Amino acid sequence: MGVSSMRAAVLIASPPEGWVTVRRTPTLIGSKRMLIESTPLPRLSTAQVASRLKIKRETLYAYVARGLLVSEPSEDGGSTFDPLDVEAFAASRHRRAAPDEGRATLGKPLMVLESDLASIQDDELYFRGRPATDIARRLPFEDAARFLWAGSAPHDDLDDRFVSRPDVVSAVRRAAASLGPATRTIDQLPLAVAICGSWDPVRDATGPAAVRDAGRHMIATMVDSLPALGAPAAPDASLAERLWPALSPSPATSQHLRLLDATMVLCMEHDLALSTMAARVSASARANPYSAVTAALSSFDSAMHGGASIPASIMIEETIRTGNAEHALARQLSETGLIPGFGHVVYRHEDPRARFLLDAMRPAPGFAPALRAADRLIAVVSARSPRPLNLDLALASLIVGAEMRRDAGELVFAVSRTAGWIAHIIDEYSRPALRLRPQSRYTGPRIPSRR
Repeated sequence: MGVSSMRAAVLIASPPEGWVTVRRTPTLIGSKRMLIESTPLPRLSTAQVASRLKIKRETLYAYVARGLLVSEPSEDGGSTFDPLDVEAFAASRHRRAAPDEGRATLGKPLMVLESDLASIQDDELYFRGRPATDIARRLPFEDAARFLWAGSAPHDDLDDRFVSRPDVVSAVRRAAASLGPATRTIDQLPLAVAICGSWDPVRDATGPAAVRDAGRHMIATMVDSLPALGAPAAPDASLAERLWPALSPSPATSQHLRLLDATMVLCMEHDLALSTMAARVSASARANPYSAVTAALSSFDSAMHGGASIPASIMIEETIRTGNAEHALARQLSETGLIPGFGHVVYRHEDPRARFLLDAMRPAPGFAPALRAADRLIAVVSARSPRPLNLDLALASLIVGAEMRRDAGELVFAVSRTAGWIAHIIDEYSRPALRLRPQSRYTGPRIPSRR
């Protein structure tokens, strides 16, 4: 069963002076009804709310006067606001501003592209017509990628293994050693792609078989060149087995590897995400597959896209450490203006990838603290905000539960999504070149007629 708020009345009595107000909110988590008792969230200032909503203070005051937002006086004479009430209001503004289906939207000239790769319908994700969660349950990542790239059609690939060349991996590691002190692990992935392409004598080939071959080598080189925290796996092991030592110093159990495989499958494709669009635009200009994946990685490297699981894992860790999900949420809201792990532009009620992975973690030993924290966060948010949980909360639960490195979710996401980018690059090469060159709508100073 999905996460849904029971939203029975939240009764807050006026307590005697010196007492702490307690909110009791019945909420469904999975199939269990939980009674949430919590102290109120730390409140946001007028400046923080105006910044979050991207409005002037005068507009915020007008919203308060019209009863759209509720403020309370602060000790310094200003006003304070409930963080989740602000998030719920922000979400309602977004829904009201959404255009009617089928109408053009200024600033979004490329709203619809035909694709047979993925579809999202009624909060369910499909890969080539099959539920993505079914594929994650049945296929390892390598077979899922092959299915995404070619469907059920036969192909003439001579070698469809995901293997890297030792000399290319060594070259990537040498180059990575020269990166500066502010480098992050994710910075090594575009480096791996560029060096892999520099060793490919047919890097500019755009036929489906050549692009699939480039994709296998890119993904394998990304995985095998990452710095290992634990004992490396054998070169002929599965990608999940080879990726695990780069994520955690602890040896992987069979349950860990099944979880990682399923996570990789569910991360590999998600229709026209911004990074995917970047890959398609590059492929439309007939950039080679390595350049197109590099363009996608550049768009992916963002706190609002590929890196969202990092603050979500911080939030889960704080909830485990303090037992206070409300303060963990409020800290993220005040620092970033976002609730990591919640909300999505294409899902109305629930991200099916998140629920699948959270349920898959429950039987695995060691995940209980992370899952309890995630359940607590879900309960607090779902009771007072329409934002559904998303994949980033599941990635964060995996990171914390399996004691992975803080940026593990970003790495898993990027490596896995490369398979989706390759599928879109193959498709875009079959379309007319330069078709994705949009036209702007000029809004500058009036240009005098030359007639």
